[in-house]
Amino acid sequence: MNTKTYYKIGITGHRDLLPSQKEENLIILKGYLLKIKREHPKKKLLILTPLADGADRLICQVALELGFDYDVILPMPKELYTKDFSKTSQEEFKHYLKYARKIQTINLYAGNTLELISNYSIFRNFQYRQVGRTIVDMADEMIIMSDGIQNNKIGGTQDIANYAKSYGTILYKVQCGRLCA
Repeated sequence: MNTKTYYKIGITGHRDLLPSQKEENLIILKGYLLKIKREHPKKKLLILTPLADGADRLICQVALELGFDYDVILPMPKELYTKDFSKTSQEEFKHYLKYARKIQTINLYAGNTLELISNYSIFRNFQYRQVGRTIVDMADEMIIMSDGIQNNKIGGTQDIANYAKSYGTILYKVQCGRLCA
């Protein structure tokens, strides 16, 4: 029986972060995670991430450096999800996936089918919303990496941040730039 007690930290953030801010963002993420760890010394930190490009992978990089576990919660089957990634991104995805403590895929959003989400569409966005909300529901605290612009995109960073805020989840905000704001 596993008797570890985890304190769960969820992540949501932009995929297209500015490469010029990567080191700064890593330092900020490391600082937040160490602060949270100091506040909960008897618990082991567990990061919850959908492992998309950008913010999701930055936090995994920090988690590996600090020796924290992470669980990957996928919005759809891996074969469909990775269609969103470039070839290089797919390799990076595989790299981080192999270090995950646990990998799970959420259920399809009501009314969605594998066929409907197999190509980019509003149906796919609802899967992204569902995975973001699942992470918020599971997390004790959330880290939001965002430019702060409200764009009303279903399943986007601000959509998930607004859900977390309405849910009463403790939020840590990292203001960051994007390639295509």
